[in-house]
Order: sequence, then structure tokens, then C-alpha cells
Amino acid sequence: MEKTVNFDVVSGIKAMLSEYAQLDDAYLVAHFGRDFIAGREPHPGVLVVDGLVMLILRQGSVDIEINLDHYEASGPSVCVVHPSSRLRIISKDADSGDCHLLFISQKFLQSININMAAFNLPSMVEKPSPVCPMTADELDMMERYMSLLAGNTRNQVSRQLSLSVGSSLIGALIYELTKIHYRRINAADGLDRPRNSRVAYVHDFAKLVRAHYAMERSVAFYASKLCISPKYLSLIVKEVTGRSAARWIDDFVLMEAKNMLRFSGKNIQQVAFALNFSNQSAFGKYFKHLTGMSPTEYQKS
Repeated sequence: MEKTVNFDVVSGIKAMLSEYAQLDDAYLVAHFGRDFIAGREPHPGVLVVDGLVMLILRQGSVDIEINLDHYEASGPSVCVVHPSSRLRIISKDADSGDCHLLFISQKFLQSININMAAFNLPSMVEKPSPVCPMTADELDMMERYMSLLAGNTRNQVSRQLSLSVGSSLIGALIYELTKIHYRRINAADGLDRPRNSRVAYVHDFAKLVRAHYAMERSVAFYASKLCISPKYLSLIVKEVTGRSAARWIDDFVLMEAKNMLRFSGKNIQQVAFALNFSNQSAFGKYFKHLTGMSPTEYQKS
């Protein structure tokens, strides 16, 4: 039995909580204490997440299954469930449970500007766990973001201004989570873990994408640079990172396109040219296929 968990479903819990804040259909922040969690059995079926879920576990523990992979989370930790993921809650420690929930709608998530140049791609290529332990200081920082996001929903002077503030806060929160992930990766790398040839290929692929994504979108191009077949490159990138090689390339191109459309001052034709599309029409079709909206609609959103 599957149930789709979207913004409307999650916002339905607000009557049950004392700590709850919502900004239109963009995002909501909630706090679940032990009193709320106790006595509520986990949903017996699979939950299909229609949005991004961030669960900050202060204390207690939960056993969950995301896309058929099993994870155990114990506080303090953060768990990120990406859109379209299939989530199943297996068990929970209700006696000591205490967590914050951030739910971001798909539409609002697409409007958030993330600078891909800030990411250290080789540190991202190994398939990350959705559960990341946190230190006390990291937990404190995450709770500060939850407080700021909640505060942004109150005493609004301008709806658009509040949406812009929310977008900036969530973007900064994503960067902070990435920093936490990098610290874990760097600490593990200090143990001199052996890396097999597949992981080495994926790291080299990542570096090539960082250098050439603005001009080259073909998996075959990167495979030829690595002297392997496109099929083999696609296979190992998917196995190691959980995302296809084409998806990695598209994500970088799309983020750069969004940045340029919003902040560069270039018109759509100039953006298409800068990203090596044959013409504005080809760029428009590519952009709409990935985002569901045209470049013009994105600029106006």
C-alpha cells in the first residue's frame, strides 16, 4: 500500500502541534516532541514523498527504509529524503523521540538558487547515506535555521519578500548540510580507505564534468576522455553515486542555466549560446523537459 505525501498532506498535521509554521505552499517547519510521537504507530505502507523532507533528530532513534535501502538514525542526526523517494518507517523509539521536520514543496525547491561551483564534486560522487550524524554544534546550527525559517512565516510585510528570504535560508541550509557531509567524507578519507578502479573512474568523471559541463552534455564525450564505453561509464556512475551520468551532467547544466537566467543579466538567447546550445529553441526544449517550465516562465517565477 502506497500513500503520496505532498504539501497538503503534511500541512494537515498543524492542528496537532504547538510548534508549527508554514509559508504558503512553499515550505513548513514543525517540531515533534515525545508527547506527539508516543502512541502513534508507523505508517504500515510505503510513503511516496512529493517534495523534499528534512528530519532533524535531536534524540531518540528511528529505523527507516528509503528506496528499499535500510537505515538507522539516532540523534543527533539529520535525514534527507529527496523528492519521489519511497519511504517506509519500520520502527521508532517513542520514549525519547524529539525531532524537527522541514518539508519543502517541489515547486519551491525548483526556485532555489544553488551555485554548483561551490560544490567539491569528487567528495560527492560516492553514494551518500541520507542519514548523517551531527555534533552538538552542528545540531545547534540546524535548529537555528529551523527557528529562522519559522520566524520568516510570521509578521509578513511582503509575501514575495518572505518567499525570497525563505529561498535564501533553505539554500544556505543546503550548503551547511553539504559542509557536514564533506567533513564526514574527509574524516573517512583520512583512514586511507582503498578505492577500486570503478570509484577512481567516477572521481575522474566528476572532475571532467566540473571542467566541461558548460560545453559538453554528451556521456560519450566523457567516456572517450576516460577511454571506456558510454554504457560502462553510465553503469558505474549509477552504481557508485545512485544517479546516472546523464543526470549529473544535466544537473550541472541546469543549475548554471538557472543562475544565468536569474542573475547574469543575459537574455535567453545569450544564455543558450553560453551553454553551447545550437539555438534558443533547443535550449528552451531542454530546459522545459527538465523543469516543466520554459526559460521565460522561470525568469518570471
